[in-house]
Amino acid sequence: MNLVFHQRVDLVGDGLVPASALAAIDPTAHARAMAKYDDTPERRRLRETAIPGTGRSWTEVVFLSPVHPHAVWRAWREVRGKELPRTEFWAIPAADLPPGTVVLDRTVSAVGDALDPSEVVPFEAASFVTVTEIPPANRAWLEEMVRRGVSGAWFHGIPHVLAPGTVPLGNARVISWDEPI
Repeated sequence: MNLVFHQRVDLVGDGLVPASALAAIDPTAHARAMAKYDDTPERRRLRETAIPGTGRSWTEVVFLSPVHPHAVWRAWREVRGKELPRTEFWAIPAADLPPGTVVLDRTVSAVGDALDPSEVVPFEAASFVTVTEIPPANRAWLEEMVRRGVSGAWFHGIPHVLAPGTVPLGNARVISWDEPI
């Protein structure tokens, strides 16, 4: 399987576009997308965070997960003992991602800090294989969420595939994370 994933949202057009591109297409959708960065000073700084080697900032790329959403759903059920509500995702063929796509594995820098260039590597669609288990950092995050009695940010601690520009959805299919892999 060579798919990447993005939580299904209302589309403006026929592909996924970076948050910054929404400003010219749909100001209301742009405001919603940008509002998720308003909760802390560190998250506010993310808007301008440069992605090394791409010439783009945080809001000028589309964030995708290399980990199958069912792996996150399954881990949450194991850790919490409770299933997450049904949520849909686009399963997008890796070969459809635009040139210049990279992988961000944030292991050195902290949220709100500049990204270390070592955290960003080119995405190789030809050799990419969908990850079907969550990494230890994500499991630790989920366990912390349970200890604190909150939920959300289920993809924290998972590397992200960052696509510059529009991600076409013509070959994508819709899945739910409660569907087995």
